Amino acid sequence: MATPDYYSNQRVGIFIDVQNLYYSARNLFNARVNFGEIVKEGVAGRKLIRAIAYVVSTPTGEEKPFFEALVNLGIETKVRELQIFLGGAKKADWD
Repeated sequence: MATPDYYSNQRVGIFIDVQNLYYSARNLFNARVNFGEIVKEGVAGRKLIRAIAYVVSTPTGEEKPFFEALVNLGIETKVRELQIFLGGAKKADWD
């Protein structure tokens, strides 16, 4: 996507709700999200100030390689722990 030169002076921040994008892509389209491409398309020739992904960690830590991959793409992560309630219900959101 070509962007006009007058956009090159604009600054942009990218804020990614990882859980919603991940589950929407998986459940609606049986697909995966390319978070690097999201940042690229969001920046679109402008100056990136910050890219932040809001993520949820689990007690097992199985998501740590994914978090590292986000950081390697230049995306900061803001982590919230998964809440597990007495009855076994789980809540993982930033709302």
